[in-house]
Amino acid sequence: MTRQNKKKAGIIISLCAVLAAGQTVLAAGSGSGSNAPSVLYVGGAAAVMDHYFGQDTEEKTSASAGTSAAASSETKAQQEKTAFVRTSAQVPVAGVADLYETSAAAETIPETSSVPETSVVETSSFAAETTSAAEEQTEALTESPAESQKEGNAVASVPEVTVALPEKTAEELDWEARGAATAGYENFGIPNVDNYLNVRRSASSDAVIVGKMLRDSGCEILSKVEKDDGIWYEIQSGDVYGYVSADYMLTGQEAEDYGREVAHRRAVISTDTLNVRTEPSEDATIWTQANGNERYDVLQQLDGWIEIELDTDTGYVKSDYVEVRYALSHAIPYTQEEIEAQEKQSLRSQIVDYALQFVGNPYVWGGESLTNGVDCSGFTMKVYEKFGVYLSHYTGTQINEGRSISESELKKGDLIFYAKDGTVNHVAMYIGNGCVVHAKSTKAGITITDYNYRTPVRFVRYLDD
Repeated sequence: MTRQNKKKAGIIISLCAVLAAGQTVLAAGSGSGSNAPSVLYVGGAAAVMDHYFGQDTEEKTSASAGTSAAASSETKAQQEKTAFVRTSAQVPVAGVADLYETSAAAETIPETSSVPETSVVETSSFAAETTSAAEEQTEALTESPAESQKEGNAVASVPEVTVALPEKTAEELDWEARGAATAGYENFGIPNVDNYLNVRRSASSDAVIVGKMLRDSGCEILSKVEKDDGIWYEIQSGDVYGYVSADYMLTGQEAEDYGREVAHRRAVISTDTLNVRTEPSEDATIWTQANGNERYDVLQQLDGWIEIELDTDTGYVKSDYVEVRYALSHAIPYTQEEIEAQEKQSLRSQIVDYALQFVGNPYVWGGESLTNGVDCSGFTMKVYEKFGVYLSHYTGTQINEGRSISESELKKGDLIFYAKDGTVNHVAMYIGNGCVVHAKSTKAGITITDYNYRTPVRFVRYLDD
């Protein structure tokens, strides 16, 4: 082996050792030509190896005349890569002896030698720059939409979605409003009767009656009592406390639905009495007074006025003193005197009890049937006829067929007359406890109200006691 080949072999072995570690190496060698000065090669191990192998390749290439001057695109690319590495690796430093012959030659390298930076990018530096770029991109994506708009970033906007709910119909709104009539009860109950339901002192059909519930009267059911003659409910309705037969009561959802159906839109007077005028104006004639304890059916609401129903007529009251709402009636209480009278069954009590049997039946103008329909004077005429007292079928004559009494003298069975513009136009029967029973109107039928729901004009008695 020649000396030159020994040198190359030693260099190759050294380079193989550092190649795996990826270190930068120094290598010595002669320049091109026999008289070229010795040079020092600085760079990657692969570059130095390429230098040594490249010399042989170049010599062989120049010796082969048959080799084509034009290389393939792949060979050119490899050559360009080799040239790039060689350029960066072969940095000659003048005046340096052969490094493989003596270590002292290395000491002759000037400390101030200027070695150009290699064009090879270190992996750690590239990774750091890549990480930094990724972080900047992430920050740009997560910044607020407003800032992104300023920087020109494309940010997908999320449109606001508005769901349009269907509007409720007038019937649905009215049904909700009617719910106020039963909303105040925890365990609501309502009679399922045509006329009225007796409220008794104890859970027995033989017990004394302490009050009456009309078919639109609501109550609170307090308890359930099972007896030999059936099931009874302990109830509270207004000021009336007692027991009613469960056979004639609705409860639960059935009661709730029925209560809404029979609830009336009523005017509740907030004063003891309120003037009722013929027209919705303070200059109109006052033809009666409404009672604060009574609830009046509302026909229409005007600007500052409410039209209410009074028997077969209507009147207007100031809305400042009236609350309009859906409401149910309460049970009508019996006084202690009335309770005692039940035991004696006086003629007056018998007349009143008979009259009350027809509550809820229809009003028919000119009618004379307590079952199928009567008007106000027809009602009083037919009730008295049952007990041998005969009256004419007209308020204008009935008022003169008995004896006038004062308001303080009123007893059950006496009649009370009402007028409009000085003309008598309605009659009712007093049943005690400040109430009357009468054929009121087409809408109300035969019903019970306070006796002074409008201003009375005369009290008349037909019985001798």
